[in-house]
Amino acid sequence: MIPLLLGSVGTKGALMLGFTAAEVILHYWNSKKIHPEIYIFGRRVHHGEIGALLSASSILMGKIPVPAVALGILAGVGAGLIKDDLADIKEWFRFRKLNLIKKVPK
Repeated sequence: MIPLLLGSVGTKGALMLGFTAAEVILHYWNSKKIHPEIYIFGRRVHHGEIGALLSASSILMGKIPVPAVALGILAGVGAGLIKDDLADIKEWFRFRKLNLIKKVPK
């Protein structure tokens, strides 16, 4: 049933659906009193970086055997993540190491 519904959404609808999903996720994330920082292999990862990579998935449309709707949703989610994290754009893709000395409360 779901594939039939997604098949009729179209690319623009898929982008809107993905962007809306990102807004819901970010509303939940931003409602937390303390925003947890994400580290992968000891390096800080911003959600704008994840959004940029997801948005790049739109380049793959027609080149891989994945429905365009699915790639459109991923690109929409990516755009929403980028929009929310534009204030930290200078920090993206720097992959700063986790400083455990600063993280330990005194």
